[in-house]
Amino acid sequence: MTDKDYEGAAEWAEHDLSLPTNSRTSLRGADAADFGRELVERSRGGRPSIDPEAAPGEKSPVRQVRLPRALDADLEAFASSRKRKPSEIMREALSEYLESHRKAG
Repeated sequence: MTDKDYEGAAEWAEHDLSLPTNSRTSLRGADAADFGRELVERSRGGRPSIDPEAAPGEKSPVRQVRLPRALDADLEAFASSRKRKPSEIMREALSEYLESHRKAG
């Protein structure tokens, strides 16, 4: 997009955009501006962090693991059936594993 495109979009949003009067999801005024600034700030850091305590732009550590094909297929099917990403399932499973083995001693 060009500066002219952005200016046109801003003009439309500020003057011609109409929002439902009683909308619970539409932001207006200072709330909309704050949300927009936060969104831009988060976008500068790349992909959102999976760590809620991470600073903006801070990257999460990456681990790699090789899986047998059958286990990978099971993971894909399981994640898909729950409309989740395999990485989410793996993080949850690892967290549960570590927690249960800490308790076991």
